[in-house]
Amino acid sequence: MTEKELPVIDLRLAHGNTRPALVKKLREAMTTVGFIYLTGLSDFDDAELLRLSRWFFAIPLEERMKISKKTFSPTCDYEYRGFFPVIPGAVSHKEALEMGPYLEQRPNPPSENLGVRMFFEDNQWPNPAGDQNTAKYFRKWMENYHKKMTDASLELLRLIAEGFDAPTEFFTPLFEYDHLSTLRLIHYPARPNPPESARDGDYVIQTAEHNDTGVITLLATFEEYPGLQVRWWEDDSLLDVPYRKGHLVVNIGNVLSSISGGRLKATRHRVVDLCGDRLSVPFFLEPRFGGNINVALPGGTPKLGYDPEEVVEYGPWLFKNMTRFAEYKDLVERVAKEGTAIN
Repeated sequence: MTEKELPVIDLRLAHGNTRPALVKKLREAMTTVGFIYLTGLSDFDDAELLRLSRWFFAIPLEERMKISKKTFSPTCDYEYRGFFPVIPGAVSHKEALEMGPYLEQRPNPPSENLGVRMFFEDNQWPNPAGDQNTAKYFRKWMENYHKKMTDASLELLRLIAEGFDAPTEFFTPLFEYDHLSTLRLIHYPARPNPPESARDGDYVIQTAEHNDTGVITLLATFEEYPGLQVRWWEDDSLLDVPYRKGHLVVNIGNVLSSISGGRLKATRHRVVDLCGDRLSVPFFLEPRFGGNINVALPGGTPKLGYDPEEVVEYGPWLFKNMTRFAEYKDLVERVAKEGTAIN
């Protein structure tokens, strides 16, 4: 690794006698830098992902709003899955479509509480008039891509588990079947007149500096759209992360950092406006609603702030941490007005 360059993890080395060295390299990267490039994924087609992202955001806004979340369109029925537009005045300046896993049979939510029920919603899909064939292809392709990213994430977790002398399938039960993992297509429109809260010297902020909430993020970036910056671990500087063909950018979130006892780093990062317009596609690996995230890898103690013996289900924990995201602020307030707690 050259100075200030993300390590590269090649999943093709996860088989045979090259696996132990890869396990060691991944542990070192994720306990120091906290970000990697990931390559070696079969059938990863970032050109088609870019084409379909452009197709979706070229659909007229009034059509996209038909699959919006209720927060942004009161006539819509969905709360958690679907499209959300740019939020005026917010530091974060983006619009996005969010999709969960494809399930042949979606389980019934364990409660009628809105704050629980929303996590069990099905997906919403665009259906613009005059382009039905592309719409059907878009849905199938994104469902398959979600599955590919899930599988790649779980293989990374197997490597991480082995790096901490845990059973290879240590993490797998957290993600069986109805996990809450989210695929998000993001468009960052140009921001010619940003508020002062979205400025940092000469930089215009598109997404403020943060670390991710969940377990693992697999981010597809594109050559035409720079702007991702990572807080470098050794000197606290900001590192630009350039596009690499056939590579994903991977980082871990607060949940996985906690499970590692803080040894794995949930590195801070942000998006700045370097090109006037930007597309990217993150995949957020997230546990089942009822998965216990207050667990630890060997040699560590969970860092979520609870008694180590307490069961902490992911769904309720996630809901309590949603207030940091502008797109969920109104939803959290509506649940509070209902007077029903999510536990």
